[in-house]
Amino acid sequence: MKNISPEKVFDKAYNLPYMMGYFLAVNAVRDLCAVVDGANCVMQKVDLLSGNHDLFCMLLSEDGMHRTICTMASPLSPHKNPEKKLSALLNSLAASGRFGAIVVIGLPFCRMAGTDYGGVARSVRSGTPVGDVPPMSMEADWLDGYDDTLNSLARILRLKSGSSGKKVAVAGYLMDRNEYDHLANIKEMRRLLALAGLELVCVWPSGGTCAELSRVGEAGLIVSLPYGRKTARTLAARTGAKLLETGLPMGLAGTSAWLAAVRKAAGISGPMPPAIAAEEHAAAAAISPSLRGLLHKRVLFAGDPYLFEAFSAFCSEFCSDVTAAFLGSDPRPFGSMPGTRTLLFSPSPDAARGVLEALGRYEKPDIAVVNSFAVTEGIIGGAPFIELGFPSYGHHCLADEPFLFYSGARILAGRMLNCLQLG
Repeated sequence: MKNISPEKVFDKAYNLPYMMGYFLAVNAVRDLCAVVDGANCVMQKVDLLSGNHDLFCMLLSEDGMHRTICTMASPLSPHKNPEKKLSALLNSLAASGRFGAIVVIGLPFCRMAGTDYGGVARSVRSGTPVGDVPPMSMEADWLDGYDDTLNSLARILRLKSGSSGKKVAVAGYLMDRNEYDHLANIKEMRRLLALAGLELVCVWPSGGTCAELSRVGEAGLIVSLPYGRKTARTLAARTGAKLLETGLPMGLAGTSAWLAAVRKAAGISGPMPPAIAAEEHAAAAAISPSLRGLLHKRVLFAGDPYLFEAFSAFCSEFCSDVTAAFLGSDPRPFGSMPGTRTLLFSPSPDAARGVLEALGRYEKPDIAVVNSFAVTEGIIGGAPFIELGFPSYGHHCLADEPFLFYSGARILAGRMLNCLQLG
């Protein structure tokens, strides 16, 4: 029988809600407006971003011209014609000229009332595109919310034309903040693709505007990263571009394999350009002196499943293993299943701590690579830790600090080495 005693009612789970993904996606597009049909209780999720995880969060404004707007609809005092009220709000926002696009979503009680968000969005007559995001707060998690929001934008945005086989767009990048870790990742992506003979026309999303995203229509190839599979498929269907689904380009081998796959999908044959090989060799030479401190370590990971898969492969490059992983999402399949002894999706903090306490003396982690929630919930097993992924409250980036590609491998190896030395 299920335990429904009061102390069990509010059990925590190491996961994040659908609406968190909605706000993350909107924060990553500079002129996208988020409308929530419901009360402003959801604004607490914006607080997780603004000034906490993202020092450059763009959702709130000091002049009160916020990009997140709630209708304040309530089940206790419903409006006589909620769809008419919502339509008036959307038309007003679309006519303001402040936004490149608008997305609207409803909270569960509004969905239960049967509000037709798709119909309301299509009824807006202004020139600003308006789209609806599926109100799936009760069924899906933050990674779904992120992809669904970008997919809504992919359906409504006007796209430029004139595709070219040597032009590439990347869809499904997790731009969870506008700090210089992510800006550096995108800079490296653009630079390495150029060395590989390709032009990166846009990244969905990258902290830029809707106009920048519309350049996806110029690409002959769309590279789908795992945080935006639906989005990439929609864009490929709309533009006629070829679609390539990949994982994250992390580590030396992971980056080389990613670049080779993109070149092949773009129709470029032959060996990798010498400049790319030189980049890999330089990164390997930089990491080499740290190997004595990194080899054969037991690593605990806590974060999202896509970052985990890439990070696990990176650890294998210096013969270290992710021996335990706590993944903050609903269960998802892996492209190549990492050989991790203990892997839990959305565990309760008590369950995660129990797993760590049960580890033998020679199984306990030497280092934890985790997000902030793992730290605050005490699921790092007493190991020294570095913060990586969303959210990261204790590590901010005010200068270029990538964690993907060759340069990211150097940065991550250095951070892990320093953590181990201090620990």
